[in-house]
Amino acid sequence: MDWKLDPSTVNLQPSKPVVVGVSGGADSLCLLDLLNDAGYQVIVAHLNHKLRPEAEAEAEHVRAIAETMGVLFILDSADVAVYAREQGFSLEEAARKLRYQFLFETARVRKAQAVAVAHTADDQVETILMHLVRGAGLTGLKGMPSLILLPEFETEIPLVRPILHLWRSDTEAYCQQRGLDFVLDSSNADQTYLRNRLRHSLIPELETYNPLFKKALIRMARSLQDDHESLNEFVNVVWEKTIAETGEGYIAFHLPALQDLSMGMRRNLLRRAMLQLRPGWRNVDFDVLEQAAQSARDLRGARGISPGRRLDLTGGMFLYQEKELFYLANYEADLPSGNWPQINSQQSIQVGGNELGNGWCLVIEKFSGDDVHEQAKKNEDPFIAWMDAEKTNGKLSARRLSPGDSFQPLGMNGRSVKLSDFFVNIKLPKRAREHWPLLFVEHEIAWVMGLRLAHPFRLDDSTRQALRLQLKRLP
Repeated sequence: MDWKLDPSTVNLQPSKPVVVGVSGGADSLCLLDLLNDAGYQVIVAHLNHKLRPEAEAEAEHVRAIAETMGVLFILDSADVAVYAREQGFSLEEAARKLRYQFLFETARVRKAQAVAVAHTADDQVETILMHLVRGAGLTGLKGMPSLILLPEFETEIPLVRPILHLWRSDTEAYCQQRGLDFVLDSSNADQTYLRNRLRHSLIPELETYNPLFKKALIRMARSLQDDHESLNEFVNVVWEKTIAETGEGYIAFHLPALQDLSMGMRRNLLRRAMLQLRPGWRNVDFDVLEQAAQSARDLRGARGISPGRRLDLTGGMFLYQEKELFYLANYEADLPSGNWPQINSQQSIQVGGNELGNGWCLVIEKFSGDDVHEQAKKNEDPFIAWMDAEKTNGKLSARRLSPGDSFQPLGMNGRSVKLSDFFVNIKLPKRAREHWPLLFVEHEIAWVMGLRLAHPFRLDDSTRQALRLQLKRLP
């Protein structure tokens, strides 16, 4: 047989190091020998998981092979069982995390261009079946790619799988032909592990229905990888059109654009957003995606998330809708204030400039004469208001919302409304309400700044002196 490396994963530079994860089994020794024989600058990395009595001897066996080849050998150990118990992981997941942490840390220290692991076509079949029995979509059923970045561990150095096209029987035959003494992992026979049950029980049973079942599954995975690549190209285009803003710990979508999409596309966009916020996630649970996608549906439907309401998701994330923005955020994220005018404490207000906080100030100018009405009529800026100076008695102050606050909005013929109801009616974002600045004349609200003047303080026919109020951002 002509054993070759997968050309899609070996577009690497021979002059730069490649860290190779070597357990001592046939797969990893086959990979190591193929890379070394092809002239790559390999670094052998072995992690002792401390799970089996023979682990120490296997580490020394790998060391001896590396020395025979004349390549650098890096050894480390970790108590996988203790780590799994402390973190609440299965042994398989704990071993994977610790192994990749070790491999990528070695790659960073040694300035390697890639980490190479010895997954084979058999591993691909088992991985796809694991995803299938747990419930998976296209992302899970396409299997493992030959080259990938794992942001959970490293954002620049890729993981490559150069022998993903070879079967386990191929690697064993290669080692025998090359005289490489490989070890057999006794834990591979332990059927308490799902992967081993699939390997020893389910796959042989499926092969009674189709003797070429494994090859058929590999063909399916390759086809789905092409489909997934095509879908990703479309998702990239839609992502650019629907993303409104990204920040530390949050991503905001344009809600109308999101609502115009199919459920499937919404799920794909939200999956990408979740993995961007939580790089450590390997897979996103379908129920979480479905809940998020349903929440972004047309708000005329009964199941859409209400404006200003927060919907908690598993994984330490939540959804939040504000006007035409749909946020996905980590619990600890500080969502943007929207550059709203805000005030934290009560303060007296004078003619001239008055800093309010959050980068805003209130500027008051006094005008007199018959033309003040004309100037006021021409104003179309909501952050500018005109009020009768003689009705203020010079007793102006500003503060934030207090329980029970009410005022008489201009245009409502003197009818009083609760300020909290007014905020709801004009659809002011909920997060903006608590600290929105209010201008008072003594104990009465004269202007909900930038939103509405109070009816009693409007200009009328008797007005001869007026105050021009302007809410401004500080330079």
